[in-house]
Amino acid sequence: MLEDLVYWHWLVLGFLFLILEMLAPGAILMWFGAGALLVGSILFFFPEMSGEWQVFIFAISSISSIFLWRKLRKDKPVDNTESGTLNQRGKALIGRKVPLVEAITNGVGRVQIDDTFWRVEGEDMEQGTLINVTDSDGATLKVEAA
Repeated sequence: MLEDLVYWHWLVLGFLFLILEMLAPGAILMWFGAGALLVGSILFFFPEMSGEWQVFIFAISSISSIFLWRKLRKDKPVDNTESGTLNQRGKALIGRKVPLVEAITNGVGRVQIDDTFWRVEGEDMEQGTLINVTDSDGATLKVEAA
């Protein structure tokens, strides 16, 4: 049965896993899809590969990529629903250090954090000064010199 597999079987299986990942989120099936696409690509160049090696490469690549992804994912912060910052972007920015885009004059200025410009309040400072976000009030961030 395994000897009848050709490269396009693996490619179809890989794309099916990727489609299933879109329907059932969780970022597990995409790694099986990547493993199947890898085996299909290798089999395209080496069509004489035995079925046992195909399954072995699929299993090792899929499982190792899942563990590698989880290890790398641990280093990235995840929204913590217990922290009270869910749907409160300003509160989630407390502690960030960014340069001023627009100088703070008369207590008001602007910064850009990621893709958003924020109104800031604090002591008067020059444009480009590195500031630290200390608090938020709606769409206004309270800042101090870093």
